[in-house]
Amino acid sequence: MKWITKILNVSPYAIKCKWNDNKIRTVDLEDFIKNKAKNPQSSYYQLLDKKRFCEVKCDGITLYWENGIKMKDLDGKTKPASLDIDPNVVYQLTVEPAKEIGS
Repeated sequence: MKWITKILNVSPYAIKCKWNDNKIRTVDLEDFIKNKAKNPQSSYYQLLDKKRFCEVKCDGITLYWENGIKMKDLDGKTKPASLDIDPNVVYQLTVEPAKEIGS
């Protein structure tokens, strides 16, 4: 299994990442997000905002955005949680060697 160890550079909607195999790969999430965000109720809709997209973080496994979704805890209380993307999905959307999108 592949996972992200570090974000090296972020620009809307491309993220250059270092992976657990020490390879540097760039993921272009523009089409992925636009497809997922067709419904304004989608959690991904917020990522159409370039500033919000650039708030992406890495937890040592995958990419995530803090307070990106709401979830109910065991007591039934709604609280914010991170919106993340499965690292296998992210890896499938990458190109190697890492290059700047649009160049």
